[in-house]
Amino acid sequence: MSEPVIVGVDGSRGALAAVLWAADDAARRGCDLRIVHVVAPPVHGGQPYERSLDDAARKEGERMLTEAAALATESRRDVHVSTELLYGHTTDILRAQAGEAAAIVVASRGLDGFAGLLLGSVGLGLAGHVAGPVVVVRGASAIVQGEIVTGLNPEDAVHPALDYAFEEAQARGARLRVVHAWDVPSSRSGPEIIAQAQQERVRSVLTPWTKRHPGVEVTVSVVRGNPIAALCEASARADLVVVGSRGRGAIRSAVLGSVSHGVLHYASCPVAVVRPRVRTD
Repeated sequence: MSEPVIVGVDGSRGALAAVLWAADDAARRGCDLRIVHVVAPPVHGGQPYERSLDDAARKEGERMLTEAAALATESRRDVHVSTELLYGHTTDILRAQAGEAAAIVVASRGLDGFAGLLLGSVGLGLAGHVAGPVVVVRGASAIVQGEIVTGLNPEDAVHPALDYAFEEAQARGARLRVVHAWDVPSSRSGPEIIAQAQQERVRSVLTPWTKRHPGVEVTVSVVRGNPIAALCEASARADLVVVGSRGRGAIRSAVLGSVSHGVLHYASCPVAVVRPRVRTD
C-alpha cells in the first residue's frame, strides 16, 4: 500500500483548508488520507499520562477529528480517510509521522499563532526538518490556476524539489513553471546574453526530469533579481510553489535556506518544502 498523505488539525479554519487540500492530493495520488490531532498529555511527577475517556481535551480532539473526517469524505468520497488522536508535542509527533507519509500537510497558522505572523510554529518546526514534502496551506483557493511553480538554482548539487514538482504537475495535468533568478553585479556580457545562457543551463539540468515526465508542459522563467520576489510573484498565478531544503543545520532559517524561508512567509498559495529522503538500500 502506498504511503498516506497526513494532515494535522487543531480546530482552526486554516486546518480545515489544509484537510481539503490534503484530501485532493490523496485522491490525485491514489493513496489514503490520515488526519491527526495531537493532545498534550497530563504530566504528574514528570511522567506523561494518557488522558481518560471522559477528559475534556480528549473529547474535543475527537470532535475535531470527526469534523475534519466528515469534511474530507464529503469532499472526496474516493479517498479512504482515517483519524488518529495522539499525545505529545504537535511538531514532534508530526515529525515522527513523516517517515511513513507521502506528504505532511499543515495550515500556515493554527490556533496558537499570532495575527501578525503568516507562518506558525508548527509549519516552521516541520518545513526543512523532516525528509520528504511538507506542504503549508494558507487559506482555501476557489480558483484552480493549472500551474505549479518551482525554483531552481543550476549551481546546486541536488534538486530535491524537482521530483515532487513534476509529480504534482503530472497528477494535476498542470503546467510546471521553473523559475531561476540571477543577478550579476558587473559583467562584460549584456543582460540578454547572460539570461540566455542561464536559461540554457536550467534546461540542461531539467533534461532528466522532462524525459521522465514527457506529458508535463514546462516553462522556464529566467529573471534578473531576487529569487524570493520572483517565486512569490509567480505564486499569485499558481496552485502550489515547490522549494527545496538544505536539510542541515539547527537554526530554522539555516535548515530552510533564505529562499525557502522567505517563500513560506510571503507566497500567495500553498508551499511545499521538500527535503531529500535518505535511502537505506
